[in-house]
Amino acid sequence: MVFMKKHLVLIVNVILILGVLAGIAFAIFNASDKGKAPNVKPVATIDEPATMDEPTEPLEIYTIGIIQHSNIENSNSVYQGFIAELANYGYINNNNIVLDYVLEEDNDKCKDAIQKFIDEEYDLIFTIGPFATKLAATMTTDIPIVFAAVQEPEQEEFVASNEAPGGNVTGVSDYTPCFEQIDSIKLMFPDTKKIGAIYLGTNHNSVTQALIGEKEAQTDHVNIEYVKYPVTNADEIKSTLDTMLKDGVEVIYTPVDGFINKNIEPLIEFSYKNKIPVVCGNLTMLEKGCFSTSVINYPSIGCTAADIVLDILYHDAQPATTPIVYIYDCYLHINEEAMKKLDVKLSDEIIETAIVE
Repeated sequence: MVFMKKHLVLIVNVILILGVLAGIAFAIFNASDKGKAPNVKPVATIDEPATMDEPTEPLEIYTIGIIQHSNIENSNSVYQGFIAELANYGYINNNNIVLDYVLEEDNDKCKDAIQKFIDEEYDLIFTIGPFATKLAATMTTDIPIVFAAVQEPEQEEFVASNEAPGGNVTGVSDYTPCFEQIDSIKLMFPDTKKIGAIYLGTNHNSVTQALIGEKEAQTDHVNIEYVKYPVTNADEIKSTLDTMLKDGVEVIYTPVDGFINKNIEPLIEFSYKNKIPVVCGNLTMLEKGCFSTSVINYPSIGCTAADIVLDILYHDAQPATTPIVYIYDCYLHINEEAMKKLDVKLSDEIIETAIVE
């Protein structure tokens, strides 16, 4: 009997020990499971998309209405960047986000598309360009709106201020990077002593860009004399250019300016005749004969907008307190024909990093 009792006690102890070990193993397993990395990985570049493991738990599904009003290259690039960023995070492949994309250049049909987003209570509206953004902002104050490619949202009155939008609208500006364009002058023509800026003096945006350009030229890393030459009508352009020549201007800068763009022929003729390069504000002016421009990388605007969208949907960010983002990821574009006509020789390093067209 004593022998049997001893064995019974031993068996009970073994069972108790096994139970404790099983409990420890279960606790360790749960702790390691809770410590797993989230289902989505950090953002990757468009050229190097991120890979993502299959989610262990389904994320909440949201519906986004995308409205693009203009079928132009910049807007298309914004959309492509937006989709690429969502894919990089893994939201599209795993169907965590349902997208309803509408490209509509007709104003009334554009309005109808936004109304559908509102009526069907979409979780968020992503707008590309100022027209779609303004329209959406006037049609709903409840659904979060994230915009891309609006130059001055505060001036357009989409938001109370860039720092604190205050309502249901926030996003990413594509404001022209004037200082990047001035920096490019220092890069390409390091010996330049004087820049002359020509623009319509009665246009608020042109005046603002000219002032930004002046401030950048005065920085320690540029340090080039910068003289403003505002004009008020087309007849003043030729005489102003003659004054520039007498003043010893070595490089002409013209910001994004519809008036100068419309009356650009005398500027280009003057440039080629006197071998004075013109650095301009956008690709349209570049195509008409200007020497170079620095323009925003529009896919990166779409990527940044996607980041804001994900913060709002999955991380409880609020449009009212999400500041407007200004990004200055730029490409230097050089007009090859203008380079030949001006007999300009640039270093191999600049040519290799620029887009020569």
